[in-house]
Amino acid sequence: FIFQVDPTYTGRVGASEAALFLKKSGLSDIILGKIWDLADPEGKGYLDKQGFYVALRLVACAQNGHDVNLSSLNLTVPPPKFHDTSSPLLITPPSTDTHWAVRVEEKAKFDGIFESLLPVNGLLSGDKVKPVLMNSKLPLDILGRVWDISDIDKDGHLDKDEFAVAMHLVYRALEKEP
Repeated sequence: FIFQVDPTYTGRVGASEAALFLKKSGLSDIILGKIWDLADPEGKGYLDKQGFYVALRLVACAQNGHDVNLSSLNLTVPPPKFHDTSSPLLITPPSTDTHWAVRVEEKAKFDGIFESLLPVNGLLSGDKVKPVLMNSKLPLDILGRVWDISDIDKDGHLDKDEFAVAMHLVYRALEKEP
Protein backbone atom coordinates (compact mmCIF):
# COMPACT_ATOMS: atom_id res chain seq x y z
CA PHE A 1 0.00 0.00 0.00
CA ILE A 2 2.65 2.53 0.98
CA PHE A 3 4.22 2.52 -2.47
CA GLN A 4 0.82 3.19 -4.02
CA VAL A 5 0.47 6.31 -1.88
CA ASP A 6 4.19 7.16 -1.94
CA PRO A 7 5.16 6.50 -5.58
CA THR A 8 8.45 8.38 -5.27
CA TYR A 9 9.60 6.15 -2.39
CA THR A 10 10.34 8.95 0.06
CA GLY A 11 9.32 6.65 2.92
CA ARG A 12 6.82 9.29 4.03
CA VAL A 13 3.16 9.84 3.29
CA GLY A 14 1.94 13.39 3.83
CA ALA A 15 -1.28 14.15 5.69
CA SER A 16 -3.24 15.08 2.57
CA GLU A 17 -2.20 11.99 0.57
CA ALA A 18 -2.83 9.73 3.55
CA ALA A 19 -6.23 11.34 4.23
CA LEU A 20 -7.32 10.88 0.61
CA PHE A 21 -6.27 7.26 0.68
CA LEU A 22 -7.71 6.45 4.13
CA LYS A 23 -11.06 8.08 3.21
CA LYS A 24 -11.51 5.24 0.71
CA SER A 25 -11.93 2.93 3.70
CA GLY A 26 -15.48 4.25 4.12
CA LEU A 27 -14.87 5.08 7.80
CA SER A 28 -16.15 8.30 9.37
CA ASP A 29 -13.90 11.34 9.69
CA ILE A 30 -14.07 11.00 13.49
CA ILE A 31 -12.71 7.43 13.35
CA LEU A 32 -10.10 8.41 10.74
CA GLY A 33 -9.02 11.29 12.99
CA LYS A 34 -8.49 8.86 15.87
CA ILE A 35 -6.53 6.54 13.56
CA TRP A 36 -4.34 9.44 12.42
CA ASP A 37 -3.61 10.48 16.03
CA LEU A 38 -2.49 6.94 16.89
CA ALA A 39 -0.48 6.52 13.68
CA ASP A 40 1.24 9.93 14.07
CA PRO A 41 1.55 10.19 17.88
CA GLU A 42 4.28 12.84 17.70
CA GLY A 43 2.20 15.07 15.43
CA LYS A 44 4.81 15.08 12.64
CA GLY A 45 2.12 15.69 10.03
CA TYR A 46 3.19 12.70 7.93
CA LEU A 47 3.32 8.94 8.28
CA ASP A 48 6.48 6.90 7.92
CA LYS A 49 6.25 3.24 6.94
CA GLN A 50 5.59 2.21 10.55
CA GLY A 51 2.89 4.86 11.02
CA PHE A 52 1.24 3.94 7.73
CA TYR A 53 1.19 0.29 8.79
CA VAL A 54 -0.41 1.25 12.12
CA ALA A 55 -3.04 3.28 10.22
CA LEU A 56 -3.84 0.33 7.93
CA ARG A 57 -4.11 -2.09 10.87
CA LEU A 58 -6.43 0.31 12.71
CA VAL A 59 -8.58 0.78 9.58
CA ALA A 60 -8.90 -3.02 9.40
CA CYS A 61 -9.83 -3.16 13.11
CA ALA A 62 -12.46 -0.42 12.72
CA GLN A 63 -13.91 -2.09 9.61
CA ASN A 64 -14.30 -5.29 11.63
CA GLY A 65 -16.11 -3.62 14.52
CA HIS A 66 -13.18 -3.32 16.93
CA ASP A 67 -12.23 -0.26 18.94
CA VAL A 68 -9.61 2.05 17.49
CA ASN A 69 -6.82 1.87 20.07
CA LEU A 70 -3.28 0.55 20.27
CA SER A 71 -4.32 -2.71 21.94
CA SER A 72 -6.41 -3.49 18.84
CA LEU A 73 -3.18 -3.67 16.80
CA ASN A 74 -2.62 -7.21 18.13
CA LEU A 75 -6.01 -8.49 16.96
CA THR A 76 -6.18 -10.84 14.01
CA VAL A 77 -8.37 -9.15 11.42
CA PRO A 78 -8.74 -9.41 7.64
CA PRO A 79 -6.79 -6.82 5.62
CA PRO A 80 -8.37 -3.37 5.29
CA LYS A 81 -10.69 -2.75 2.35
CA PHE A 82 -10.50 0.38 0.20
CA HIS A 83 -13.05 1.43 -2.41
CA ASP A 84 -12.72 3.27 -5.71
CA THR A 85 -10.94 0.61 -7.73
CA SER A 86 -10.86 2.99 -10.69
CA SER A 87 -8.15 4.91 -8.85
CA PRO A 88 -4.62 4.49 -10.24
CA LEU A 89 -3.48 4.16 -6.61
CA LEU A 90 -5.02 0.70 -6.42
CA ILE A 91 -3.38 -0.90 -9.43
CA THR A 92 -2.64 -4.56 -8.75
CA PRO A 93 1.11 -5.08 -8.55
CA PRO A 94 2.65 -7.24 -11.29
CA SER A 95 2.67 -10.95 -10.62
CA THR A 96 6.46 -10.89 -10.12
CA ASP A 97 5.76 -9.49 -6.63
CA THR A 98 3.57 -12.41 -5.60
CA HIS A 99 6.52 -14.44 -4.27
CA TRP A 100 6.72 -11.88 -1.46
CA ALA A 101 3.27 -12.96 -0.25
CA VAL A 102 3.14 -15.74 2.34
CA ARG A 103 1.43 -18.68 0.64
CA VAL A 104 -1.36 -20.55 2.45
CA GLU A 105 0.64 -23.78 2.73
CA GLU A 106 3.65 -21.83 4.07
CA LYS A 107 1.46 -20.07 6.63
CA ALA A 108 0.17 -23.42 7.93
CA LYS A 109 3.76 -24.66 8.33
CA PHE A 110 4.88 -21.42 10.03
CA ASP A 111 1.85 -21.51 12.36
CA GLY A 112 2.86 -25.04 13.39
CA ILE A 113 6.40 -23.89 14.21
CA PHE A 114 4.96 -20.87 16.07
CA GLU A 115 2.77 -23.11 18.26
CA SER A 116 5.67 -25.53 18.90
CA LEU A 117 7.61 -22.64 20.47
CA LEU A 118 4.88 -22.29 23.15
CA PRO A 119 3.73 -18.70 22.71
CA VAL A 120 2.51 -16.83 25.79
CA ASN A 121 -0.73 -14.90 25.22
CA GLY A 122 -0.29 -15.42 21.49
CA LEU A 123 3.22 -13.90 21.47
CA LEU A 124 6.77 -15.24 21.17
CA SER A 125 9.60 -13.34 22.81
CA GLY A 126 12.77 -12.55 20.90
CA ASP A 127 14.58 -15.14 23.04
CA LYS A 128 12.27 -17.88 21.78
CA VAL A 129 12.48 -16.79 18.13
CA LYS A 130 16.24 -16.16 18.05
CA PRO A 131 17.35 -19.84 17.89
CA VAL A 132 14.95 -20.48 14.99
CA LEU A 133 16.33 -17.50 13.07
CA MET A 134 19.96 -18.37 13.94
CA ASN A 135 19.36 -21.89 12.67
CA SER A 136 19.07 -20.43 9.16
CA LYS A 137 22.83 -19.57 9.30
CA LEU A 138 22.05 -16.20 7.70
CA PRO A 139 24.36 -13.29 8.63
CA LEU A 140 23.36 -11.43 11.80
CA ASP A 141 22.77 -8.15 9.96
CA ILE A 142 20.25 -9.89 7.67
CA LEU A 143 18.53 -11.54 10.65
CA GLY A 144 18.41 -8.16 12.38
CA ARG A 145 16.65 -6.67 9.36
CA VAL A 146 14.25 -9.64 9.23
CA TRP A 147 13.39 -9.00 12.89
CA ASP A 148 12.97 -5.24 12.35
CA ILE A 149 10.62 -5.81 9.42
CA SER A 150 8.70 -8.60 11.18
CA ASP A 151 8.23 -7.02 14.62
CA ILE A 152 5.77 -4.60 13.11
CA ASP A 153 4.52 -3.06 16.35
CA LYS A 154 8.08 -2.96 17.80
CA ASP A 155 7.06 -4.67 21.04
CA GLY A 156 9.99 -7.13 21.09
CA HIS A 157 7.60 -10.05 20.50
CA LEU A 158 6.16 -11.69 17.40
CA ASP A 159 2.53 -12.71 17.06
CA LYS A 160 1.55 -15.53 14.71
CA ASP A 161 1.37 -13.26 11.63
CA GLU A 162 4.60 -11.41 12.44
CA PHE A 163 6.31 -14.80 12.93
CA ALA A 164 5.05 -15.96 9.52
CA VAL A 165 6.51 -12.80 7.98
CA ALA A 166 9.85 -13.45 9.71
CA MET A 167 10.00 -17.04 8.50
CA HIS A 168 9.00 -16.05 4.98
CA LEU A 169 11.73 -13.39 4.86
CA VAL A 170 14.31 -15.90 6.13
CA TYR A 171 13.38 -18.28 3.31
CA ARG A 172 13.52 -15.42 0.78
CA ALA A 173 16.95 -14.40 2.10
CA LEU A 174 18.16 -18.00 1.81
CA GLU A 175 17.15 -17.77 -1.87
CA LYS A 176 19.59 -14.82 -2.09
CA GLU A 177 16.78 -12.25 -2.39
CA PRO A 178 17.80 -8.83 -1.04
